[in-house]
Amino acid sequence: MESMPHTVSRGDLRGTLSLLRQRLRLWRRQEGKNVVFLNSQSAYETLSCLSCGNRTIGELLEEISGCIPLALTEESLEKFLLSCENSEEELHRFLESSKRDFLMLLLFAGDDAVLWQAIEEQCELLRQTPIDWK
Repeated sequence: MESMPHTVSRGDLRGTLSLLRQRLRLWRRQEGKNVVFLNSQSAYETLSCLSCGNRTIGELLEEISGCIPLALTEESLEKFLLSCENSEEELHRFLESSKRDFLMLLLFAGDDAVLWQAIEEQCELLRQTPIDWK
């Protein structure tokens, strides 16, 4: 697989994270007050379709996909190891699971300013350091 694109600017990254933060905060206070997700996939299926400005949350995550920290949960680690041994399709599944895990992190970050600062710093570091997936 080719290197993931890192065309997002620092300002665009910060703006996107800010939009996501605002939208997820609004969702938790209104529609999501009594919602419990069984797993990150069900959360992603629901939340990625929400409008956020003139795009959806899923589209915003795709735009910053090269800046998303790769979460190594048991499930995603298994997918990552499979991707090392197998096809690009397995790598794609791993990257998709990382987007789902990242969205859950954003959702549960809530109003925690320190956690949001850490997320922004990690995403910025990844933005500055392209990963070659070959």
